[in-house]
Amino acid sequence: MCALLGMDFNMPVFAGFSFREFGRWSEENADGWGLAWYPDRSASLIKEPVKWRSSPHMQFLNTYQQNSSRIYIAHVRHRTIGGTPTHADTHPFLRECNGRDYTFAHNGTILQAETVLPVERFRPMGGTDSERLFCHLLGKLEATGQLPLETEDHWRKLHDTLRELNRFGKLNCLFSDGERLFCYRDINGWKSLMAHRLALHGDGSQPFEDPNVKIQVAGKALQFGTVIATHPLNEKGWSPLHPGELLVLQGGQPRFSCHPAMA
Repeated sequence: MCALLGMDFNMPVFAGFSFREFGRWSEENADGWGLAWYPDRSASLIKEPVKWRSSPHMQFLNTYQQNSSRIYIAHVRHRTIGGTPTHADTHPFLRECNGRDYTFAHNGTILQAETVLPVERFRPMGGTDSERLFCHLLGKLEATGQLPLETEDHWRKLHDTLRELNRFGKLNCLFSDGERLFCYRDINGWKSLMAHRLALHGDGSQPFEDPNVKIQVAGKALQFGTVIATHPLNEKGWSPLHPGELLVLQGGQPRFSCHPAMA
């Protein structure tokens, strides 16, 4: 099955550390990989319908330290719906709406997507349920006045919308507007979505628990953030999101959380 990775920091960081570890999952998710990040308000996206470890982009992304961002979304894919892997079917997906770039990656399967996920303004380019889910979600948020997703009221409505869509299948997803990272875990607890808080000091290479997995930090200011992953990247410091939880990260830390157990 697919695997997700998301990161939100208070300042731009070079993130080669997590992708070295995350890339190991590509042996079980060999139908594509993708990475979205925000050098500024606009998003950059690289994706290919091949194994992560088979890609010539891998070495570049793991070593090009000028590539920095506060927010990253990565995905490795094992297709459950669709034919031969294509670039169009590979996550993450990107759409512009009202001057913002929105990026999205999904882990799961929405059944009968063409029936339950009507689309209008935003149209899928590929044949996956995941891209159709993104187009439907973004269209619904725009039509109901929830964009941009800047207030707690908007986040609660987003949570309600994701829970409603979750009725049609399995849904773990990462979603960003370039300012915030939205993380949603399947309401039935399918698979997992884990969070890890991280604080970094100084410049140079800093250990991330496992000494083989490092991040290089530019600058001398204190930097901190949160890493979200389908599976823990190492053995310590990870906590699961609740089933049905929406976690909103901004500036490297949680801004909002809502899940059914809180009711």
